[in-house]
Amino acid sequence: MKRLMIVLLLLVSIPYLYSQNLQDNPDYRESLRYRQLSEEALEEGDYQKAQEYAELSKEYADKSDAYITARLAQYRANQLLNRAEGLKSQVERSGRSSQDPDSFARAVGFLESARALYSNEAYTNSADASRSAIALFEAFGGPQVIGSTLPAAYVVRDMPGNEDCYWKIAGYDFIYDEYGAWYPIYLANKDKMPDPENPDLIHPGMVMTIPERPGETRSGVWVEGKIQASAP
Repeated sequence: MKRLMIVLLLLVSIPYLYSQNLQDNPDYRESLRYRQLSEEALEEGDYQKAQEYAELSKEYADKSDAYITARLAQYRANQLLNRAEGLKSQVERSGRSSQDPDSFARAVGFLESARALYSNEAYTNSADASRSAIALFEAFGGPQVIGSTLPAAYVVRDMPGNEDCYWKIAGYDFIYDEYGAWYPIYLANKDKMPDPENPDLIHPGMVMTIPERPGETRSGVWVEGKIQASAP
């Protein structure tokens, strides 16, 4: 009975991760496989095997959690780095950098640190450096937004190895700042998709409509860090 209780507690403690693309990783699949083996062994009364499989299932689930946490940190750091890059370009194009060269130089320094830290996979530190750069760049004045601070559309970017996808787009702070809110964007753009039933198949250059949520007002198109009146 004691062994049975241990097995049951292990099975209960194995987390079911949220349903996103990142869930489909080898460790998570192994976790599910061992969980199934444990449940089968439990039904057959082989409690020792059930416990072994349950422990392996939890071990792989923990590895999957760690993988997902790291990838989300990477995506967030990349999001902030891109935002800092975009703000730098805006300040340079506007000529506002000459208003306070010292602050601009400090912001560029933080941005360079963020790039280096990102390359070294120090994503949390990279995100912090990007935030410092963003705060300094924003002090020069934000992008020229037409009628709103939120875009009504988003142009999918070409970022080999770190491609845009619906859940990633939903996670941008100027979209919904919520990865799990991707489905309404997919529904609003389903008719534009090469394969409407495959939300993973999107291409750079596609202009994604961003539905307004309660309390929001959106206008313009987000293109590489700047909100424009229309897509290029």
